[in-house]
Amino acid sequence: MSDPAPPGVGQMYLFDEMTPPLVDNSYRITVNTAVTIDGGAQPLPNSQRFFNIEGPRFTLASSEVAAVFPPRNGHGPFDEAIPHIALGRRTLPWERELDPASRIGTLTRKPSDPPPPNPQPPGSAHQYGPPPWLALMLFEEGEYTIHQNVQLENAIPQQIFEDLGRPQGITCDTVEASADLVASLMPSVEELMLLSHVRLVNVDDRELSAGSSNGWFAVVMANRLPRPNAKCRACLVSVEARSDLVPADPPPVALTFGHIIAIEEQPVIDRGVESARPAAAANGNRVPAPAARALTAGALQPRPRPVGNLAVDANQFFPGTVQLVLLHSWQFDCTDMGTFRDLMQGLDVAMIGTVAVPGHPPITDTGHLKLELSDRAGVAEQVWYRGPLVPFELTRDPLGPYHSADQCRRATPETGAEDVSYAAAFEVGRLLAAADGRLAQELMRWRREAFKQSNRRDVLKSVAQKIALAQALDIHEPVAPVVAASATAHIVAGAGPYADTYGLTAASRAIGMNPAALQKAWNLGSVAEAAVILGADPGTLGAQVTVPPQTPRSEVTLDQVAADSASLERLAQSRDRILINTRTKLEGGK
Repeated sequence: MSDPAPPGVGQMYLFDEMTPPLVDNSYRITVNTAVTIDGGAQPLPNSQRFFNIEGPRFTLASSEVAAVFPPRNGHGPFDEAIPHIALGRRTLPWERELDPASRIGTLTRKPSDPPPPNPQPPGSAHQYGPPPWLALMLFEEGEYTIHQNVQLENAIPQQIFEDLGRPQGITCDTVEASADLVASLMPSVEELMLLSHVRLVNVDDRELSAGSSNGWFAVVMANRLPRPNAKCRACLVSVEARSDLVPADPPPVALTFGHIIAIEEQPVIDRGVESARPAAAANGNRVPAPAARALTAGALQPRPRPVGNLAVDANQFFPGTVQLVLLHSWQFDCTDMGTFRDLMQGLDVAMIGTVAVPGHPPITDTGHLKLELSDRAGVAEQVWYRGPLVPFELTRDPLGPYHSADQCRRATPETGAEDVSYAAAFEVGRLLAAADGRLAQELMRWRREAFKQSNRRDVLKSVAQKIALAQALDIHEPVAPVVAASATAHIVAGAGPYADTYGLTAASRAIGMNPAALQKAWNLGSVAEAAVILGADPGTLGAQVTVPPQTPRSEVTLDQVAADSASLERLAQSRDRILINTRTKLEGGK
């Protein structure tokens, strides 16, 4: 199946899942070849080969991560943003099986339940699409501990280690947290599918900054909102074979009625951000409202596990702490800075109209403010500046792009003096770009590549001057074979023929090929016995070998060949077969 056409700028395509053609595993390929000779079947023996498809499992390279949100080490009002991570390979969350041992069980459904997130057609082996093996969990400072280089068998339960196939010699990073907290945060099978999807974006959309990607990204989201003024860490963990943690059913939906909560009889998908998650209750009973659900910022309570018709506290299953295989993590601070709307509402707009103190600062009717500026010579001068927020429409400057702030300084007809508005904007943009670590890395990479290409060009020029090359060198193509062939031809030019073409003379001088030396070293009875051990080949032992006489052949005239019609017919048939095979190969290669 071919990829769809790229979306337009400002648009994207969303997909529930993107399963690879083959998941990580060991495979066997068998090749059968059917051959017929003169109409009779002459099958060749089958050929079998084995190969493995391996992808990230217990570690994840940083190059696999395209972007994270909130930004790494970011500070901002992220209390209303769901943390998520974008992976550069679209099939990564579905490249492994969540429950290879089939221990989690199937989802309990009733006719009144909503449809599964990704229902499969009738007759399929599963009622919904494959769930991902990755989950993004959000922890606050003090709720977790990061361990590095932990033996896998020491980090997970023994049964889970068995279900993973007992991989030996595996060390990984883990995140450890209390069992009740992990039970409250761990998504169910359906929630895992709802928290992962695939996006296809337009690579030319500068707002999205797709970079060198092909536009495909797999996105894994968390199910917990950051709390204001909290320092958080988002952890991408592996839940492969974690049947001890991943529940089959989502938590019961708790509907708030005043100060009481009604628990529905069957568990359904909880899509409400402000829904409550009870600590322990029997179906149909009304209990006081507990702490908010994991999606809501704030304290967490252990998730009840439905077992039969009862909701059992998760602490009965997970005492103490548990560890999860950690693939990637990043930190950010959720500072209480307010939303963009709050910041704009608090903006002092008096400069656009009436100033707070009459006459201070003096704003012209064009929105310009007089400033004192020191030029490069240190001389003070009066200049004008105008910000981007003015009560009338402005025209775009047609003189850019600029390469320095000095190019933006000019005298405008509105003020009759020097205007540094665009110069200030240029400096602000330059400083913002310099503060971006990714931009600095890309600039350094660009400089290194330019230096390598310049150095390569100089080396090739020097080689071309020293050696008469057989063909011109392209800076972007491999040049080692061309230089090696030309250098070899230049070295052996004018040399005579080899005296010992096959090296027999040199080999005969080796001490191990001398029958007399071999007879003495091994205490053999005679030199003839040593010659037999060496093969008794005179040519090998350095003796002069006479050329055997050629078999005499009768002279055949052209007329005799033309008269042999049977042989000519066989030659013609062979020629026709060669032409047909050649034509077939050429047509097939088009």
